[in-house]
Amino acid sequence: MTDFNFKIDPSNYAGIDHEAYRSDMLQLALAQPTVYTQLRKDVLQTVKKEAVNTQYAIYYHLLTKGQNPDGSSVLSRTSSRGVKEFVPHVPNQLVNEFALKASKTIDRIAEEAIEMILPADWKQIADNRTFSKTKSTLGFES
Repeated sequence: MTDFNFKIDPSNYAGIDHEAYRSDMLQLALAQPTVYTQLRKDVLQTVKKEAVNTQYAIYYHLLTKGQNPDGSSVLSRTSSRGVKEFVPHVPNQLVNEFALKASKTIDRIAEEAIEMILPADWKQIADNRTFSKTKSTLGFES
């Protein structure tokens, strides 16, 4: 039997390392906004392109050939007569419509993930952070 470790790292749960990372990114964004903006652009292009293209390929191959993008069959069954592969042959216009819809959805998800690590508007975050600390210091916590 496999022994699973369900112990939670309290510092990870509290987001301590992530907060340090966010401070580093805030400092970069405020001190070198051009460098920060280029970093964000590079990450957006890399992650979103890969995510969108991968999603499209998954559904394109599934709906047209009944395969994974690597060519392995998803719709095959072994019987006494051997392996039978089923090919869905969904019309290309429906395949493209569906695959593009899936790609658009993953694009929004990728954007949300990138926003968590490289926010577009650090000035607003810095202002909100200052406002929150001021509220806390003055005893106006909600």
